Amino acid sequence: MSDETAVYGILEDVKDLTQKIRDYEGEADQELVINWVYDTLKLVEKLGKVMEEFEEKFELLEESLEK
Repeated sequence: MSDETAVYGILEDVKDLTQKIRDYEGEADQELVINWVYDTLKLVEKLGKVMEEFEEKFELLEESLEK
């Protein structure tokens, strides 16, 4: 999967989670809120991994341009 595809996938997951929170915010109990927080943390972790991959590729590009 390309980095770009991964980013768009993460953004789609964020959109879905945002909609779930909107749909159920009035009914949210502690367990549901904890699940939302956990899902948010998983998305942040995914985004961090993609950002690391971007950074590595950017560094490789910089190095190849310097040569």
